[in-house]
Amino acid sequence: MATHTEAALRQPKAERPDLEYAFVAGLYVAALVVPALVIALSRVVGDAAVLYVGFLVAVMGVTGVAGWVISKIPGFAIRLGRHDTVWVLVALPFGWFVGVFGADALHVDPPAIAIPLAVFATAGGMSFGLLLVAMSRTRHADAILEGATGFVEWEARWPRRWRRVAGGVMICAFTVGTVGFVAVFGFGIEWGWRLYYALFIAIPLMNLLNPRTFRVTDAGLVIEHPLQRQVRPWSAFTGYELTTDALVIRPAAWWRPAHRCDREDIGDADAAVAAVDEWLPERRS
Repeated sequence: MATHTEAALRQPKAERPDLEYAFVAGLYVAALVVPALVIALSRVVGDAAVLYVGFLVAVMGVTGVAGWVISKIPGFAIRLGRHDTVWVLVALPFGWFVGVFGADALHVDPPAIAIPLAVFATAGGMSFGLLLVAMSRTRHADAILEGATGFVEWEARWPRRWRRVAGGVMICAFTVGTVGFVAVFGFGIEWGWRLYYALFIAIPLMNLLNPRTFRVTDAGLVIEHPLQRQVRPWSAFTGYELTTDALVIRPAAWWRPAHRCDREDIGDADAAVAAVDEWLPERRS
């Protein structure tokens, strides 16, 4: 995969990030940086209208500058999408949550404006971080798959029992998050903001409900979600297993979840298994 990536970085389209990518990257940086600028401004100016205008100006300014800088870095998106550490982009915004609510737990009173800004930084940073991860992985996959040969393609969701569990947890998390919003905006209960963060449990589980497209190629296994595409080399897997309800492709890394495909969703299960079997050994439980 390293060889494929280095070759991709030499392609003309890998030279610099496109405008759309640079814009999203700029918004991500703004979500992390702007709250700190507004909090600093609140130390000097207490007028809400001025702070709001300052917030908007800061968002536009930081987004523009950060996006322009990133657009000038050759191969930025492909290099970022190549590594699993790209998920740090999603985790980093939670530093605002830990900082603000940690200070509150230690009885260190942050400015009143810090709480809504922390929610903005966490929610905005996580959202733009997820989008940036998806865009980086997709651009990396597109570059790797340039000239690759595809064999078999199928679309499948996670097995039914996994979808049921994920759906139940999502409903509970969205309910708790909604209660938090009502508590804050309807009754002025400040601790309601804490319930809001239950939504961050629900969002990743949405992937278990959406269908994914799998494609067997000589460059690796391609996994396409509604908003992203990634390719994993065959060396990243140890084998596959065919159960009564799913085709399971096992990763080599212990911390990676296996790719489970509902057999009822696969149009031609025999062709899918035969294609995978060309690259991976079958594991029997």
